[in-house]
Amino acid sequence: MKIRNTIYLIAAALLTACTADDAHWQLSAEQQELIGQGVNFSTTMANQFVTRTTYHHDGSFNEGDQMRIFRQYANADGITFDETKEIYRTYYLKMNYATGTAISLDSDWNPMAGKWKSDGPRPHINPKDQTVADSLTWENGRTVRFRAWGRSNLSGCISSDTKDSYYPDYTVSDWVTVSGPTQNIPLTMRHIGCRIAFIYKPGNQFSSVELSTDPNDYAEGELEQVMAVYNKMCMPAGVDDQTFLLTTMTQSRYNSTTSFKDFEKDATGIVTMGQLSASEIAETVQHPVFKNNNGYQYMMTIPVDMSFDNAGQTLVLPACTRFKVWLYDVNGNDAGGGQHEAECHTLKLADILDKDGNQIFKNGITLKAGYSYAISVGYHYNHLEVTASDDFSWTNVNLGNQSANANQVNQATPNYSWFSDAYDAAIAAANAIAAKNDPSIEVDFTPVFQIGTQQAFMAFTHLVNGTTGFKTSGITRGELRETKGLVNAYNWLVDGEELTKEQAEQRGYLFYYQFHPSVSTKGAYIEEEVVTGPFDFYDSQNKKKFEVQLTSNLDFYDWQLSSIGTKEKPFRSFFNGGGHTLYNLNMTSGYLFDYVTDAAITNLMIESSHNTCLLRSASASGDTGWGCYVAGVSMLCPTATNAIATSLSGSSYVVGCIHVGSHVGSNGGALVGSASNLTMLGCMQAADGIAAGTGALLGAYASDAKSQFFAPQTASKLKWGSFMCNYYDVEKSPSTNAVGDITATYVPQQYIRGSKSHILKAKNDYLLGSDLKYSQLNSNMKQEMYGLAPWRAMNYAIWMYNSSDIGKKYPCSMWYHTSDVGYTHLYPTLYQADAAPTDVSKWNPLVQNN
Repeated sequence: MKIRNTIYLIAAALLTACTADDAHWQLSAEQQELIGQGVNFSTTMANQFVTRTTYHHDGSFNEGDQMRIFRQYANADGITFDETKEIYRTYYLKMNYATGTAISLDSDWNPMAGKWKSDGPRPHINPKDQTVADSLTWENGRTVRFRAWGRSNLSGCISSDTKDSYYPDYTVSDWVTVSGPTQNIPLTMRHIGCRIAFIYKPGNQFSSVELSTDPNDYAEGELEQVMAVYNKMCMPAGVDDQTFLLTTMTQSRYNSTTSFKDFEKDATGIVTMGQLSASEIAETVQHPVFKNNNGYQYMMTIPVDMSFDNAGQTLVLPACTRFKVWLYDVNGNDAGGGQHEAECHTLKLADILDKDGNQIFKNGITLKAGYSYAISVGYHYNHLEVTASDDFSWTNVNLGNQSANANQVNQATPNYSWFSDAYDAAIAAANAIAAKNDPSIEVDFTPVFQIGTQQAFMAFTHLVNGTTGFKTSGITRGELRETKGLVNAYNWLVDGEELTKEQAEQRGYLFYYQFHPSVSTKGAYIEEEVVTGPFDFYDSQNKKKFEVQLTSNLDFYDWQLSSIGTKEKPFRSFFNGGGHTLYNLNMTSGYLFDYVTDAAITNLMIESSHNTCLLRSASASGDTGWGCYVAGVSMLCPTATNAIATSLSGSSYVVGCIHVGSHVGSNGGALVGSASNLTMLGCMQAADGIAAGTGALLGAYASDAKSQFFAPQTASKLKWGSFMCNYYDVEKSPSTNAVGDITATYVPQQYIRGSKSHILKAKNDYLLGSDLKYSQLNSNMKQEMYGLAPWRAMNYAIWMYNSSDIGKKYPCSMWYHTSDVGYTHLYPTLYQADAAPTDVSKWNPLVQNN
């Protein structure tokens, strides 16, 4: 029997800088609360040390990131730990074009040869070089505790060996104790540095940024206030393995160093918390400076006083602090186009405004671990504009706001109030129309079901599957009790006893309302009905689909969930994700939806480290029905079979969907397994593990396929078809085809032009010269060339779909974008937008790719 024992950190008890039994220095409770924003680092028995989320603000990992993991087995009592038995290893992320939110230590995080390892005791006196063969494992069934600290390689700052790129970003965790067999160990990594970031506005670029210590920039007495804090600010150099506090370095060590890879191997000039006096910190320690990464300017600082005089005290940069910013000349009025501006811009903290024009730093900046204070600078319509950025976060989630109980609950209790609320709102709207007594206005009854909690989502699943636990028999409708507006309320008979609807609900029954439109002999009315089995959210009497809306992001904490829809009673309606994300799904069947008929699933994002596919099977109800319309779905997860759908019968659409496999080799097949009549537009498959010689976009035509609907067009008769602007990564899954084992050469404008990883992630367009025909390129060059950058072509496909009758009824409100600063390790990303990108109608691949 498989025992599942999920253990989560109590996030409400925020990370301390060090534990009570191994620290020389303790931060106060107030300071502990500042060590806040973090990322999750999770392990499973199947994929040890699977990580979730990231150091990077955009949701990706950085190749070359480092993680030092400490491990201790418990003593014989299973409670206490002997630090002399601790070991640690250093790992680095080795994954080409890393992306996604779950990466495994076994296959992606590799032991870093030449880094020190230790097999105890602490403090580590005689560590040794580790090799590529070293790995960190633990014996199943034993009590063990883990701790880690990590370092980001943003923009290759670790491997570049230059001061210009040195970006000292570190995270630490607390000890987490577990005993096997253990399914999950979420290890919360929290940033322990504070970042001040300058971001250029579109159309601008930075030359450099610095915190000003020039007396000419300050009024009388102001510089003294700034220097009193700046002299206590220290540039991070690493993490102390004994206390897990940040260390800094002396100015002489910084000046004499060109490589920042191996601080742990040379302790010269490395300064730990409480080692120096305040005057020594001011005079000898390296203070933080701004570094250029991806065009932005970042200054990383230890957020607390490190001196033994005031160790751990909060630092606050005063509102009078000035920053000097040099931009490249973009208006041609200074040093000439493309050159540095002759004069710098001196900015005062107190003068920086938010988007509403309010002073956001009027009391200065309180340095906090895990915080990123972002300031946007640049010319906007030839006017220099400086604002505080409100869309630049350190991480996606501030884990300190989670409750311990939410993480430790094994299963959410279903809540059906949202179901009743939808009917109540629809009844109120219908009664309001009827009250106008205007025969020209038709009464409408369309409940919209809104799901905003895990409990509501569980209830939705139970309703569709008929597993609500409510009574479904032993009740019959009696005589009409009363009429409330359009609603007919009845007596309900249970074991011969007459009950109202409310009384029957107390007996364990669940009710809904059936709408009857007006006919020549009778006006419109609404009747109470009892839910007697699976509820498919489809009004068969009026042939109307109800819309189920997701209204917030939901984290399911790896709970094992039942899929939605059964073979006997499939889901038959419209599920609109609203651009929200379902995190950490763990579906027992591997599918979010098992069976649907004439359904639509739109605008949904899924992120999980478990095998998760969107849909098993879709079927049409008849000649006028369809299988499923899937539009605007992002899947960041491993998939054992087909990411979007295994089987689509009847006319179906798959539009604007992307799958990025999060585990190496753990992706089982094409986006769609088989289909009988499919339109696929603007999709991308970026997963490895797909078998050579098989399809990456479509696995096979179904046996009842009306035609080979992905058949190639001819270059002389290009037209918009049913298979347009779809992409798959041939470096992730080499020797795969677009469709099954069909190796036909497709016209590149039809679906793909450039299929290698870096091409799929391209930010900008690249057009071949008119004198070079695509047909003259060799096969490798064809994989390198493209017209529109893929994300633009995919947006055009979404726009075309939204312009169709089906798209208007089940629109895709998700659009693709790529990194504004041109990261080379990110595939296009879906995001929710109110309107299409401005230029989308111009991104026609039939024009751009000719």
